[in-house]
Amino acid sequence: MNKKILIVTCVVIVAIITIMYLEQGESKVSIVNNSTSKATVVNSTSSVIQSANQAPTPSITVTTDKPSYSMGDAIIISGIVKSPTAGTPVTILFLDPNNLLFQAERISVSQDGIFQTTIMTTPSIWKLGGTYAVSVQYGSSDVKAQKTFYFTG
Repeated sequence: MNKKILIVTCVVIVAIITIMYLEQGESKVSIVNNSTSKATVVNSTSSVIQSANQAPTPSITVTTDKPSYSMGDAIIISGIVKSPTAGTPVTILFLDPNNLLFQAERISVSQDGIFQTTIMTTPSIWKLGGTYAVSVQYGSSDVKAQKTFYFTG
């Protein structure tokens, strides 16, 4: 079966429009906005099939520098935010072995999405031995991650 495709491209001051006429009456239209370079592809019924350069959904990872700690140790918490938004901080929550919040802080994220902070295990705050959790949240409450570690007490 021979397929016949006709491609028509128009350059307009605001956008480049490409129309592809496929066999059986199908067509696809590609519109590229010259000012933003955003591309949109629509089918012959003008419903959107794909839109390029949409803002990616952020995601976050978190890690600690070691799997376990003792009293007086420094805990280095770091992570990466994929697709960060300028000015949006990371909220870090520390949960004890009973899953109770005992420490929290907000820190900045670099332009490339990296964040890092260091906390000390001091007797005034770190009272129980056991498995602790560090939970991080970026922007909305659905962008979060958690890492557990052991504290000997």
